[in-house]
Amino acid sequence: MTGVLQEGVPLAEQIIAGHLVDEEGPVAPGRLVTVRPDRVYVQDGNAPTVARLYEQHGFTTVFDPERVSFVFDHSVLVADVDMADRMKDADRFAARLGVDVRARGQGISHVLAAEVGWFSPGALVLGSDSHTCVGGAFGALGLGMGASDIVAAMVTGTTWLRVPETVEVRFTGTPARATRPRDVLLSLLRDKGQEPFLYRSVEFTGAWARALSADASASLASLGVELGAKCVFVPDEQGAIPTGTAPGLTRVDFDISGLQPTVALPHLPARTVPLDEAAGTPISYVFVGSCTNSRLEDIAEAAEVVRGHRVRAGVQFVVTPGSNAVYRDAMRAGYIDTLLTAGAVVTPAGCGACVGTQGPLPARGENVLSTMNRNFRGRMGNPEADIYLSSPVVAAATALSGAIPRVEDLP
Repeated sequence: MTGVLQEGVPLAEQIIAGHLVDEEGPVAPGRLVTVRPDRVYVQDGNAPTVARLYEQHGFTTVFDPERVSFVFDHSVLVADVDMADRMKDADRFAARLGVDVRARGQGISHVLAAEVGWFSPGALVLGSDSHTCVGGAFGALGLGMGASDIVAAMVTGTTWLRVPETVEVRFTGTPARATRPRDVLLSLLRDKGQEPFLYRSVEFTGAWARALSADASASLASLGVELGAKCVFVPDEQGAIPTGTAPGLTRVDFDISGLQPTVALPHLPARTVPLDEAAGTPISYVFVGSCTNSRLEDIAEAAEVVRGHRVRAGVQFVVTPGSNAVYRDAMRAGYIDTLLTAGAVVTPAGCGACVGTQGPLPARGENVLSTMNRNFRGRMGNPEADIYLSSPVVAAATALSGAIPRVEDLP
């Protein structure tokens, strides 16, 4: 379908209606439908499972090699021989299929999807990663799916789904100066829980949401799956339009007036508390990156915090840009030099330490502060490390002091 969306009709329903396969009738919540996606992409962590399913079922082709992509982002710097073998097998598998391949170091699948135009207003995109919901920041219906569903879509060019109900989250007020979109989203999760959002399409509305930059919108959308949502949409200049008075629309009002920066405590994003409640917690490993906070705006904020200062002795500060384009832009702007001068380690683009399939891994008993999307036990490869979550601003300030700061200590 085109990028022209109808006001007053839930975005998920509009996009699904534009991708139906030989079906008629209204696209209504609860209806089971078959649709044709515009793009299917596989990340390297799922590639071995996808390859096994292909072999088990005797599949050898994809519906359209130009619309199926493999992105090698989770294991860019592989330090495990078994994982290296798996990645080599995934390389060979992608080559046999003749599909588009985004090699190691090009970036995170969801960041690349926005940069190269897979996420565009009205598009329907399937990804083998739960954070494909980032597409909602660009007016696209981004759906994360498991390996079996992805294989079916790769072979047939179709998938089935149940049309989700829509929930409008209407933000009112303005948060505190140092508060970032991730703070707002995780505060929403803490206060409302997942129940209002499970398998629903969530549309964020209100003046605050409309004023977000593209990078900030992507950060907000990335965390939508932590709400339990099927998909999310953030209003932006590229075509996402709130549903307004759509029939049957559920609305959740969330007042963010004066909302303070937050920290999520181990081992759940929902264990989010105001920053000052976690202040003073010692931290020896800080990570800025992941599909939630690895874009240029995030790196710029981290660089601004550490400019003219040094990372505290004994603290490991790792920064991983979300894509090569982000890396280059950050170099041109001087952000990378600022970070390196302060004592940060800047790695090649990709998912980095987020999922624990590559280093640097945290040590046993280590406290980690990360800007990634979730902090489940063992998420970074060591179940004996405690992971806290925050924005890049809080993370960078923590790298300088070696402890989670108070709000008054933020620049």
